[in-house]
Amino acid sequence: MELTLELREESGLQWVLERLTPMSPFGRAAARALRWYAPGEEAALTTELDNVALALELWNAAGPAPAEPEPCCCTPRLNPASLKDIAALLRGVTRCLPLFHDIRGSLDRDPENPFDLVELFEIKHFLVTLEQLIEAYAKLPPFQNLAFVPMNESLDLMDPDGRRLPAFSVSETYHPDLGPLRAEKAALERSIRAAGEEEKASLLDRRHRLTVQEDLLELEVRRDLTRRLMARRAEFLSNMEALGRMDLFLAKARLAKRYSCVRPVLSGDAQITLRGLRHPQVAEELASRGESFTRLDLDLSAGCTVITGANMGGKTVSLRSAVLSLLLCQCGFFVFAESASLPLFHEVSLILADTGPGSGGLSSFGREVHLLDRLLQRTRGQRFFLALDEFARGTNPQEGAALARALVRYLGTLDCAALMTTHYDGVSDVAGAHYQVAGLVREIQGDEGDDPRSRIARRMDYRLQSAPPGAPCPRDALRVCRLLDLEPELMALFQADL
Repeated sequence: MELTLELREESGLQWVLERLTPMSPFGRAAARALRWYAPGEEAALTTELDNVALALELWNAAGPAPAEPEPCCCTPRLNPASLKDIAALLRGVTRCLPLFHDIRGSLDRDPENPFDLVELFEIKHFLVTLEQLIEAYAKLPPFQNLAFVPMNESLDLMDPDGRRLPAFSVSETYHPDLGPLRAEKAALERSIRAAGEEEKASLLDRRHRLTVQEDLLELEVRRDLTRRLMARRAEFLSNMEALGRMDLFLAKARLAKRYSCVRPVLSGDAQITLRGLRHPQVAEELASRGESFTRLDLDLSAGCTVITGANMGGKTVSLRSAVLSLLLCQCGFFVFAESASLPLFHEVSLILADTGPGSGGLSSFGREVHLLDRLLQRTRGQRFFLALDEFARGTNPQEGAALARALVRYLGTLDCAALMTTHYDGVSDVAGAHYQVAGLVREIQGDEGDDPRSRIARRMDYRLQSAPPGAPCPRDALRVCRLLDLEPELMALFQADL
């Protein structure tokens, strides 16, 4: 599945990824190319989540406990007796990761095209750092299916004196003629400094000839080093991939630790169970205003579940939160909830009502229909998840309601789970399940001069409550308009026409 920029931004996944902090260029590359675990790949995803869980144990052992207890659905694998050593060992790994340079471009070459001195320095730096990381990693509990290929021969080639310093120069040990030539050149330099003007010209000419010979010998050495190092190209690339995966495990775990995320349990069918669900982007925005996010509970089965409720009641946030959880799970992340049991889908899609980038000049309704048709075409014979926000609200209410009901019935015939918000009556009649936002249930006096948005938030109960099929959609538009201080004369006309 393609994680388009539009899907990442609308779901909030982009916000999460911007807070993912790999330490190496290989980890950052792995984060840009996240693997999507589709149905049938449960075992591989379980291994990925096991590795993130182990990384989380390492972070927790290495540092102070977070403010909230860390939820974890796995058996701890760290020996308590070794916890005091974990911090130092983990630092041995995390100290190395930012030191790596991305040398993949240098390795993408014809072996007959010699490395220059800067490239050879970076390759040696990579090998020295890799040796240090492998030594530290060998003392930690290992990640599953993650191993490094020792490159001692390559490092010995680049470091013939065994000093294990990252600096590189073409050592005299690489060619038997280099030592005598450089000794002769050094003696000549001394003679030039002591010579008079008459003999200096001939000495300078001789030094030039020696410099050309030295450059040719160094070129011969660089060609030999290039051929021998390029013969190990597969080992370099294998280690870079392993570095990227390890870095990504640690970054995913650090994110889970920071936000108290939970490991999702993989369910075997289309049943979705989310408890204490939250959307971190919205929660952070609310916290900046001194408000708190109301955590959600959702149970979704095959077919389409409908959410109805008051305007500004958080229905769209519910959609985005569910979609974000599925996207994170299927990319091997822990999720922003207290518990989660999630299946795997071939595709997860979110269709919001507002026209956005890539609409191609279509109206919001035209865009919705176009995106829906493309999704249904792509997912024939596949299991998918679809979230729709106020589907068909951009056309006339009678046709819109009929189309929404038809879509709910149609989705019930497919191998999918879907979640739809709507203001149309009658849509929940044909849905598999029905939730309603509790709505404007709080009566508060004395805040008439406050910000209208805050006045609504204080009165709104954002919890999702199970409702019977066919329960009428809430009628809160009048109260919302009143709380938003709509022009009194217009309000009077509105109320009279109800």
